[in-house]
Amino acid sequence: MAVEPRSIDQAPHVVMPWLVRLRWASVVALAAAAWAAHAFWQIQLPILPLSGLLVAMAATNAALSVQLSSPAPRRVVIGGALVIDAGLLTGILYLVGGPLNPFGIVYLVGITVAAISLGMRWAIGLAVLSNLAYAFTFFNHRPLEFIEGAPSGTVMTLHLSGMWVAFAAAAALIAYFVGRVSEALADRERELTEARALAAKRERLTALLALGAGAAHELATPLSTIRTAAGEVERMMARQPAATPDRTAEYITVIREEVDRCTSVLDQLSGRASPTAAGESRVVLSQLADELRYRLGESLSRRLDIELPHAVPAVDVPAEPLRQALIALLRNAFDASSPNQRVTMKVEHDRGFRVEIVDHGCGMDEAQAAKAGEPFFTTKPAGAGLGLGLFLVRAFADQMGGSLQLRSTPGAGTTATLALPART
Repeated sequence: MAVEPRSIDQAPHVVMPWLVRLRWASVVALAAAAWAAHAFWQIQLPILPLSGLLVAMAATNAALSVQLSSPAPRRVVIGGALVIDAGLLTGILYLVGGPLNPFGIVYLVGITVAAISLGMRWAIGLAVLSNLAYAFTFFNHRPLEFIEGAPSGTVMTLHLSGMWVAFAAAAALIAYFVGRVSEALADRERELTEARALAAKRERLTALLALGAGAAHELATPLSTIRTAAGEVERMMARQPAATPDRTAEYITVIREEVDRCTSVLDQLSGRASPTAAGESRVVLSQLADELRYRLGESLSRRLDIELPHAVPAVDVPAEPLRQALIALLRNAFDASSPNQRVTMKVEHDRGFRVEIVDHGCGMDEAQAAKAGEPFFTTKPAGAGLGLGLFLVRAFADQMGGSLQLRSTPGAGTTATLALPART
């Protein structure tokens, strides 16, 4: 029943609370069994020694409870508690009948706990110790004494009945404990897997953003040269207008405008490497709406409906990364819609900053929706997009501690919800 090493590493954190609960339950169960033996079977018990053993178990469990607040409980603490339990059980068997006491089966509970939480070596060691301790009670134990004497066959009947009770109790303890610990370990393993996946995603994002920053740096120089050369040509044409065709000046102007546009895009791309870097962090919602309409252009902004909360004029969110993320989501929504369809952006602020962008376009099927947000995956026609918009938006949301959720129905449209932690 030993678990894999990667789960064992997490076992002390998971097993410690359940071990404390198991030992408290054992104290109560042993006290109840002692009372039942005296009340129903008329067994004369050594009350003081038994009480001392139960108090010792309660005291060690109270000390073990202190370890619950430790950020890194050690495996040896759990192992020590199980060894102490084996010793205390041996003492109880010694005082109450030795091998005739059917509760020797409880040794198996400790061995099971060791196998689940500590691995094979601890389980084998505790099994050997338990066998030696149980063998000791065969040769050294206090015989059972009855208050009014034991009729013929009473001892065997008591032993068989006790075996059934002990087996039921041990089976219940093992099944419950192993089941709950296994579930807890599976939950911890799932959390670790998700954390590893998130770390891997962030590493890919870092590499991608580094590539973008490098491309922006390398392209900035030739674009600057083109801009300078275009400016010189434009000035020369201004001095000698008759020497150049009429439309050449228009072409030069277009070149400069497009170079300026490319430079702006590269500046934004290089700035994405640190979405929470320097820059304004307080977003005025009315200004945000105007800036988004300006960046989208007149034709798209006419098809955009924006709903803003009236009571929240501004929120603390990195401004420029937020604008870039919303522009990416809005452009995706418009690309998925027909020219006569409108797109709605609804901004809410309730325990955080939430933006919902709804389109009524072509939508996505389940396979496409599952891949949406992966780098270089796009549903657009070839050459219409690189498939990085949603990926960068999701990365921004992750780095801010928020989330990006997509709900889509083929033929009915898509709803993208960007949720970020923010304060007013």
